[in-house]
Amino acid sequence: MKTRNEIYQGEGAQLLRFITTYHTLQYEQVLRLFPKNRDSIKSLITSLVKQKRIVHDKENGILCDSQESANTPDYGMIASFWVLLDFKKAIVYHTDGEFPIKLNFFSKDEWYEVLYVPQEQEYLINHVMESQPKNDAKRLVVLEKEEQAAKLHIKGVIAFCLVDSTTGSVSYYAKK
Repeated sequence: MKTRNEIYQGEGAQLLRFITTYHTLQYEQVLRLFPKNRDSIKSLITSLVKQKRIVHDKENGILCDSQESANTPDYGMIASFWVLLDFKKAIVYHTDGEFPIKLNFFSKDEWYEVLYVPQEQEYLINHVMESQPKNDAKRLVVLEKEEQAAKLHIKGVIAFCLVDSTTGSVSYYAKK
């Protein structure tokens, strides 16, 4: 059994790093990051909320690093984070990205970028990605609708993803 101090030193520091890095995550996503310690993480979240170190929007089921993030949640980040959780067992390191890349993760010798493409933003994302320097990242592109894939011309895409926001399940597609 871990002491309260051990939990705060280990899981507490990790939990704060995740929430401050990604700004907005669903409560369930945070619990899935710590599958062995769900009960202690729930207690830790409650404690951090009481200390005003994080914000818990119970109505929307999200944890945020600030009230501003709670007022304008980044649903693209939340959807992208479900993709990250699909690869959790193989991930060595993960962090946020720079627009339009929501997050980066590394798995063994491979680098992945997860992009989120809102509807009607396909042209903008194509343009931004054309101006990016070439890299060896494998790209996973989260879409709101499957039809968006036909409008995208991004190099290095290994799969398009649709995320069920209620369950967090991810479906992967290849462009035909």
